[in-house]
Parts: sequence; structure tokens; C-alpha cells
Amino acid sequence: MGNEVMEAIQRYELCEPCSLRQGFREARASDPRRCFICRGLTTRVDEIRSDILRGLKGYEFRTFSVGLSLPEGMQEREDQLRAEYKLKGRETIKAWLSRNLSERVARATRRRVDKLNPELAILVDLGASEVRLNARPVFIYGRYTKPAGIAQRKTFCASCRGSGCAVCGYSGYDETKASVESTIQKRLGPLLGSKKMKFTWIGTEDPESAVGPSGRPFVVEAKNPRKRRVPRGFVSRTGMGQMRVSGLKLLPSRPLKLPSFKFMTRVAIDSTSRISAEDLRSLSRLMRNVVVEFRRPGEKPAYKRVYRVKAKAAGRGGILAEIKLDGGLPVKRLVNGDSVSPSISEVLKADLKCRKFDILKVEVGRFQYG
Repeated sequence: MGNEVMEAIQRYELCEPCSLRQGFREARASDPRRCFICRGLTTRVDEIRSDILRGLKGYEFRTFSVGLSLPEGMQEREDQLRAEYKLKGRETIKAWLSRNLSERVARATRRRVDKLNPELAILVDLGASEVRLNARPVFIYGRYTKPAGIAQRKTFCASCRGSGCAVCGYSGYDETKASVESTIQKRLGPLLGSKKMKFTWIGTEDPESAVGPSGRPFVVEAKNPRKRRVPRGFVSRTGMGQMRVSGLKLLPSRPLKLPSFKFMTRVAIDSTSRISAEDLRSLSRLMRNVVVEFRRPGEKPAYKRVYRVKAKAAGRGGILAEIKLDGGLPVKRLVNGDSVSPSISEVLKADLKCRKFDILKVEVGRFQYG
């Protein structure tokens, strides 16, 4: 054994694990709590493992990682010793603790360690003796139907406008008003053990829009969920003839972007002039499988396709049209011609206004994942 190693052993009291990690064959600290580096922390690995296992109860996961925050000064003391005696390439105290805890948790749970993309990140603050768990989000695809009058999104509280107050229970939202978002969150959230959800809607609608039997698609991100499986056969209804959520399925990961889609809509149109049956037949012919230009202010024009328009007269000055079109083309603008050409107003040479539109069917393309 070299003189420098002997000097280090004599000068610094080290417990057995800390001594072996430096490449020393013997330990000088009779009491691990007097170890210069860890102050006895290496003897508490099983105790810390037990704390972790208690916290894991109720969580579903197949893979996990263990991250550590060391007590103040611990890593610095090891760095000081190694710099003084030029000890390089050895496992650090943090790496040793992480490895040993990971191995013990893996054996106890029969789950696999994944440092890159774990389903559950276990964060241990050794200085504060705290264990925090952060579950990877789950992404769920589904569809909903609803009658006219039910909003898609939650409504801000009228008293605080979203900042949170006593009236709304500090949620920022009016919980007395039904919405698609609030219904899904209230019923799916507890089943997944998730208190926060983020919604992405495919397509667009108005609060006055009804959504037909095939449903409008959405993706919900459930943050920090305890459960990672969609309840089998989950269907949520707010009442007979009211909103319905169904067709839920788990997506493999966060989609890179929303898929392309086509949709069928039924549009109620008001006209300031009389439109003849022959005009409506011409509209169906001229707007079949036609590419229209949609210009957003300050952006390059977008080109979307209208696949078909089937229209009929509906009362004095009214038109009822069923239109199949690409997603991303605003229905109201297609009707009135605002930034869209050719539009229905343009083809009929009339001043038209979309009174309301309902969603009949949405056809969704494939999701893309990274």
C-alpha cells in the first residue's frame, strides 16, 4: 500500500463503503457516523429504501429512476479528499447511493430501472429526509358528443376571472356550469389519480354547436397520474340526451403534432337575398372537391379542400348545408368569404352569414410519435 494511501487512511476516518470507493482496503472509522464523507449515511440505505416503498403504494409503473439530493457539504468533502490524493475515476458517493437504492427498489417491486425515460421518477432529498414522486404523464385519446349549449372548455369564474377566489373555491373556474372539459376531468381524473389535466381538441366548434353520434376527438394529458391504464369500457354521461364521452384509449406517448383530419358539418345559413333551387344545385356542383385559399393576416396562405356541399332552402332567406371539408378551414369564413376564396358567398353571389354549425362526423389521420 502506497505512502499516500496510508496517509489518507490515517488522516481521514472513513466507513467501509466510502473507504472501498476510494480504493482503500481498510476502514478506520469504528463508528460509521464519524465517516469524514457520509457521516453514516451509507448505513441508512435500507431505511431510505423503506421510505421509498411506502411512498410507492398506489402507483402503477413498469420502469423507474432514482434521483438524489445530497446533504450540504457531503460531495464537497469527497471532492476535497480525492483532489488532495489525486484519486480519479472512482464511483462518487451520490452514484453509489443511487445505484444501491435503485437495486433494492428494483428487487422489492420487480420493476426495471430506466434512467432515460422512466414512468416514475423517485426524487430523494437526503438532507431533508423527503421522498417525492413524479409520474410521467399519460396521453389518452377519446371522443365526445354533446347537444347545443354545452361549452367545450371550462368557464372562468365571474368574480375573479380565473385568478382564484372564495366564490370558486380558488379554482378560477365556474364549477356550476357544465362543460366537456370539466366533465372529463371530474370523472376520469380520480380514476387515474391525476389532479391536473391538459386538453387538446381536434377541430373547432361554438358553444351553440351540437356534436353528433360519431363524436369529436380530443387528447387529454393526465399529469402525475397514479394509474397508467384507461378504465376498461369507460363511458361518461351527464344525463339522458346530454354529453357523452367514450372510445378512450391510451396513446403510446406524447404525439409530435395533431393529426390531419376531415369533418362533416351541418350549417344553418342566413341570406339577405333569395337563393333559388337551381343556385343551390350549382353550388353543389361548383364546390365539389375544390381547393380553397385561406389567408390569415401576416401568414402565408393555406390551401384546404372542400369535398362536397349539399344545400337546400330552409325557410325564408335560409339555407341548410351539409359540408365535408379539411380541418383547419373555418366554417364561418367559408360561408361568408372572410379571407377564404372561393367561398359559398362568392359562388352564390350573395351576402351570407353562418348562424350556427353542428359537427356531424370527424375523420382523423394517424398520430405521429417521436
